[in-house]
Amino acid sequence: MLAKKLQAYLSYEILSVGGIQRKLAMQYGMDTTTFNKYMETHPEIDIECDNMVSRYGKSDEPLILDSRLAWHFVPHAFKIHLIVSKTIAGKRIFGDTVRENEKHASIEDTIRSNYERRKSEVMRFKKQYGVDIDDIYNYDLVLDTSYVTPDEVFECVKNQYLLWQNGQKHQSLWLSPKNLFPTRLDDNELHTGADIVVSKANAWFFIQHNHKKVSEGLKNNLGIVPCQIDKTVNSNILANYNCEIAVKWANNHGFVFDEFPSV
Repeated sequence: MLAKKLQAYLSYEILSVGGIQRKLAMQYGMDTTTFNKYMETHPEIDIECDNMVSRYGKSDEPLILDSRLAWHFVPHAFKIHLIVSKTIAGKRIFGDTVRENEKHASIEDTIRSNYERRKSEVMRFKKQYGVDIDDIYNYDLVLDTSYVTPDEVFECVKNQYLLWQNGQKHQSLWLSPKNLFPTRLDDNELHTGADIVVSKANAWFFIQHNHKKVSEGLKNNLGIVPCQIDKTVNSNILANYNCEIAVKWANNHGFVFDEFPSV
């Protein structure tokens, strides 16, 4: 949907590797998860698609490349990475009436299948190219789509792209307050900076500084807030995290976390 909105705004053509792979999966008589498993032992399919992306990326024609690895093969592009909670992703795919080869019996089955598919993709690309598609530092813009509308996603991407295109500083990380896990319950922090500072462990983001601003975002029902990432936080934050803090935080703000961090 974002690609189509960008196409309407920029008048660029779209090349979607995901669309190509879904068609191939149908031709092979497989659902997308099974086809991803199949590609683990048939790298020639990935290589053919990736070579196509690389060739298009070297052309002078402006394009919107919808591909897991476009950032790697076309490094001069504005690289966008959309993320979403596993639960919401499962609900969206389960309710999708277009992708006929991604149908499952329940939302829970969809979530499991989506998780296995992503795990397969991450493993394949690490093995074939030595890259991690989940590493947020690969991208110019990382945006959490869990609680925003397609129009809000487009507006954020458009605004940050225009700043980048004009050589201006842009905000590279936008996260949902409902997907930020607190490391304390009170707002009396010694850190007084204006930015929300988070750390990342696996797929989870933890508030390190400016809980107050996250709290304000929740109270104002903001779908996304700008964040900065702290790379120096000890990696054992996940093992030591207390989920009771998150439960109390969510209760205080009138919502429920979709899922909780796990090691």
